[in-house]
Amino acid sequence: MSATLRAWRPALGAWDRPAAAHLLRRAGFGASPEELEQALGAGLDATLERLFEDRTPPELDGSIQALLAAESLELLQAWWMARIVAGGAPLRERMTLVWHDLFATSHEKVQDVRLMHGQNELLRRAGLGDFRLLLHGIARDPAMLVWLDGRSNRKGHPNENFAREVLELFALGPGHYDERDVQEAARAFSGWGTEGRSFVHAPEHHDDGPKTILGHQGRFDGVAALDLILAHPACARHVARVLLEAFVAPMPTEEELEGLAGTLLASDWDVGRTLRVLLRSELFFAPRARRARIAAPVECLAAASRALGARVPPRTLARRASAMGQALFRPPSVKGWEGGRAWIHAGHWIARHNALVELARQAAPSRNGFEVLRDVLPEEPPALRAAVERLAREPSSDPAAIAFVLTAPEFHLY
Repeated sequence: MSATLRAWRPALGAWDRPAAAHLLRRAGFGASPEELEQALGAGLDATLERLFEDRTPPELDGSIQALLAAESLELLQAWWMARIVAGGAPLRERMTLVWHDLFATSHEKVQDVRLMHGQNELLRRAGLGDFRLLLHGIARDPAMLVWLDGRSNRKGHPNENFAREVLELFALGPGHYDERDVQEAARAFSGWGTEGRSFVHAPEHHDDGPKTILGHQGRFDGVAALDLILAHPACARHVARVLLEAFVAPMPTEEELEGLAGTLLASDWDVGRTLRVLLRSELFFAPRARRARIAAPVECLAAASRALGARVPPRTLARRASAMGQALFRPPSVKGWEGGRAWIHAGHWIARHNALVELARQAAPSRNGFEVLRDVLPEEPPALRAAVERLAREPSSDPAAIAFVLTAPEFHLY
């Protein structure tokens, strides 16, 4: 195993509030005061295992059919936001959002709430399992087939959209394939489509002729093409990059990429087992990894509302996240959200500021809630730190004091 992925064995006192808050923030969507205290008492190993559990309130699962009957994207966005804020399955919901960004599919073109929900459930169900099964599943997903024009991919008239994106965005990355690979892979996927809301394979539309994909020759179909892609050495590195950027920091090093790719392969492509290594590692808890990412709108709103006990309707939170640049089920392109500094450009920052000021008005401040916020912030600047320390000692109902903390630039580094 790479030295960077050695298990972190915290010295006495090192498993402290900032360390626990970092784990709960990155592997979930922040913590309530009670959850943070529980993590401190339970220790690192027990807290990590708890993140893998699913204690989602049954009523959230039970409500989905009625919501789908309304055929409202806004209600679907609110349902997912409710799952995130409930905190019943922190890591599963986090990975569902990570995969939604990678396998970016938008309702703008799909125009079917049930298909969007079906893909969301696929990502949730398979997201912590075998990546190979996830990739095969997403390739046959009806929403993806609509989104990337798979239904029009037929023998003699191949549509290259899905083949291009699976090579460039989903599995390998630029530089590991050429245009012929795209063309030949498109032929392999011909005949895949939908009937109603289900996947179908139409043999009469499949091109079963010989093909050359990534240097291999054969009469490949879509399943075989995906297996060739997964077998390419760049695939494990590509998945490792996605995980490192989501959980550690942007621009991972070559050593980190090689180390996590090796861990993924050693775990037989099991994402959950790979994350157990990563989230328990010295790399994850290193100073370089802490506060290294700009919070995305969904995680920013969820973490702040959970820390402060703000009773904000999930529909409202989803609307605010949309205004801040992250509309669930509506990523801006096949590349997903740009992230990073794009989250805080002028237009989005105004929406973010306004959303957090409004959230401050709806907060139920407590000493423990402000302690959670304090654990997110750096030691500098002194004025901000002093303000949070004062609020932690004497919880204030003054929304302006809460908004001062939530809108400070330092609060948005997660």
